[in-house]
Amino acid sequence: MSLQNYRGFSRDAWILVVYSFISWLGGNIAWFIFPFYMKSLGFNYSDMGIVFSLSTIAQASVLLFSGPLSSRMGYKRAVILGVSLIFAGRLVQVLYPTLLLLTAGGVLVGIGMAFEGPSYMALLSGEVCDEKRHYLFSLSSALGTIGSAFGLVLAGFLPRYLSYREVFALVLLIIPLRLLLASLVRSVLSREERRLELRRDLLSRIAKFAFPSALIGLGAGVTIPYVGLWFNQTFGTSLENIGWLFALQQFIMGLGTFILPMIADRIGSVKTIVSFNGSASFLIAAMPFSPTFLIAAFIYTVRTILMNIVNPIWSSFMMGFFRKEERSTVMAFNNLSWTATFGLGQYIGGRLFDVSLTWPFIITAVLYAASMVFFWLFFAGAETKGYKTPGA
Repeated sequence: MSLQNYRGFSRDAWILVVYSFISWLGGNIAWFIFPFYMKSLGFNYSDMGIVFSLSTIAQASVLLFSGPLSSRMGYKRAVILGVSLIFAGRLVQVLYPTLLLLTAGGVLVGIGMAFEGPSYMALLSGEVCDEKRHYLFSLSSALGTIGSAFGLVLAGFLPRYLSYREVFALVLLIIPLRLLLASLVRSVLSREERRLELRRDLLSRIAKFAFPSALIGLGAGVTIPYVGLWFNQTFGTSLENIGWLFALQQFIMGLGTFILPMIADRIGSVKTIVSFNGSASFLIAAMPFSPTFLIAAFIYTVRTILMNIVNPIWSSFMMGFFRKEERSTVMAFNNLSWTATFGLGQYIGGRLFDVSLTWPFIITAVLYAASMVFFWLFFAGAETKGYKTPGA
């Protein structure tokens, strides 16, 4: 397998790849600047934890039914609905920055993500054959990651000239581009394929992916939303330097994502996922003991790359276990497992960071490591080169 596998994708596949770039560009501007936006309004970590966690809980609640519903209404329509709700939520957060309405806007964003995310992945999966699926997923992730890097650079640089609120408002100019691109893509489901039965064997297969995702989500929620502020408070690092740090991670990760499918072809998807995420578990535990910003930044950069670069391999490997009409549902339930625990973790993390700048990292590391133990136990038997999963 080689870089030649990135050739020959359909027109709609390329539109979806561009969509990923635009989506991550705007999404990471919002993600990076939002804690600083709230801090500038006088809110503390616990207030942020409330907004973050309720948004995530709303997303998790809707994920309970958004997968089957998206299958029935069509993945394209579900993406458009989701992006429209995200736009409405961000508009509320820009126009009415009170704690109540910031939370209400976050709830709308969470609901929108519950429809948009799984349906986007199901659309993307329908544009490629099984043998090249992890290449298209990696291409989408790579371009999205590079887009997020540009977003982080902008979010770190623009506060020199604009208020946090004005920088955050830039996402209102970017989100409509996602609506335009989504409207150009054809549906991948026939009318007959929009029927879905939640059988016991289907739920059993979903659960094997969902449980490790839940552990990762809980661990990530405790620490990751607050890392930018942690750098700022621990080392006095400026927003611009933090933005550049996060952007560097994304650029490296974007380039590395192109290569990862070839590694997975050689050693297998399961070994790739476990080795990369397992290594990241040890690094996140070392962060709070870093004596300088440069050392902490290096550890966090390597950790972030190892943890996230395998996401398209995970998604592609998982999709191989399910039929076309099942894929938005499995993505929704997998996202639900991650999102629900991430929301809980955000609230716990907000409380913990108010009393300790060390323990959140240790807790995250333990949960990451446990997730990889279970992932290996569930899927080590499926690890052979060229393995074709059931239902593909």
